[in-house]
Amino acid sequence: MTELSSDPRQDLENLLRDGEEEALKIFLRLIRPQDVVEWIELLEPDQRQRVIHALDHDVAGHVLGETSASIRSALVDLIEPQRLARIAEALPADDAADLIGELEAAESEAVLSHIADSDEAVLRDLLAYPDDTAGGIMTPDIMALTAGTTVDDAIRTLRAANPSTVIASLYVVDDDRRLLGFVRLRRLVTARPTRLLGEIMSEDVISVRVDTDQEEVAALVEKYDFIAVPVVDADNRLLGAVTFDDIMDVLSEEASEDIYKMAGSSVEEEESESILHVARYRLPWLLVCLAGTQLSTAVLQIAKGRVGAYEQMSVFTAAIMAMAGNTSLQSATTTVRRLAVDSLPRSRFVRHIRREITVALLMGLVCGLTAAGIGIAVGHDPVIGVALGAAMALSMSAASLFGAGMPLLLEVVGVDPAVASGPLVSTINDSLALGLYFTVATGILYWMG
Repeated sequence: MTELSSDPRQDLENLLRDGEEEALKIFLRLIRPQDVVEWIELLEPDQRQRVIHALDHDVAGHVLGETSASIRSALVDLIEPQRLARIAEALPADDAADLIGELEAAESEAVLSHIADSDEAVLRDLLAYPDDTAGGIMTPDIMALTAGTTVDDAIRTLRAANPSTVIASLYVVDDDRRLLGFVRLRRLVTARPTRLLGEIMSEDVISVRVDTDQEEVAALVEKYDFIAVPVVDADNRLLGAVTFDDIMDVLSEEASEDIYKMAGSSVEEEESESILHVARYRLPWLLVCLAGTQLSTAVLQIAKGRVGAYEQMSVFTAAIMAMAGNTSLQSATTTVRRLAVDSLPRSRFVRHIRREITVALLMGLVCGLTAAGIGIAVGHDPVIGVALGAAMALSMSAASLFGAGMPLLLEVVGVDPAVASGPLVSTINDSLALGLYFTVATGILYWMG
């Protein structure tokens, strides 16, 4: 018999090592599901499988729902359909639909065939909605009663509700389930028992259509600080509600997608343990960047052939590229962020670009004067110093225009602005900065020489 220690994680490893499956089941019943989620990521594949099989249905569902997609996919493939069906039945309907929705069509049908008819119908309805819409992330387990229900009857219904039912608010509907309003729980419990819900409900209810994009739903919940927002169809019939925890998942998912796009990669990379699969997502962008760097090389060759002071000028190319690149990244990041949180309406696009260029010009002047002073101090031709200062100020301003303008342009044409901070744009920006530097410097050298 394995002796338990004061370290639960070590106890788990000891139980797995000793092969005491019954003791493992008892031990896992004493552990919080959140801790199991954390530990299972650190285990070997065969150990993960043993842990999932040892968990109760509801805890197994929680663990599968919270672990990474690659681990979840590997584990689900090893669980027989009957067991997956029991796990799905123990989960809230929206979480069960998410779990089944990740399976191949034949596998999902096999699982659904083992689920009770009433639950199967609900799950099939949820699976019919696209994953990135209100319908795809909503839960149908909500509390909805007719306007003619008394407060006393409503409270009785609440007491008898399933634990998975969302009771952030009590929704009021007509006989055809059209949404009429809602009643806050505080209002409900303080009203007289004989009053009708239609008399105490608030008609100022904000809802979303079932086909609304999940980002729009998230923005709405964030704007009004909702705990849940009702979801309706085209005829205003209540279908379910999107809860705050679902919105947090959406925000996390969208943030991850933007971060990967800014790095020229894909969120699918995180879900893969295959080296070749990861390389397939990263390599195309790097090859594009390799081709793009030839623009910078061409600029350098042109400058080398036309400017006698090329050798002195080339010393500062790294500084020009770095300063322009950082300025562009700052402008692009702030712009993408404001677009993501919906704080930059199209009517203010021009004002935003003007602001970014002005800030960049001010910074460029300061950095240009500093760079010019450094260039002269280390013994370079004073003309080179003047050219360097002017070129840096202009290249930083142009980089800011490019960094702020590209996300706005992509937003207008319907492309995700997050790609404006990717490797391709960075490469173009480097070539633009070098081109401006040598053009301005050449002009100043000819004019002053």
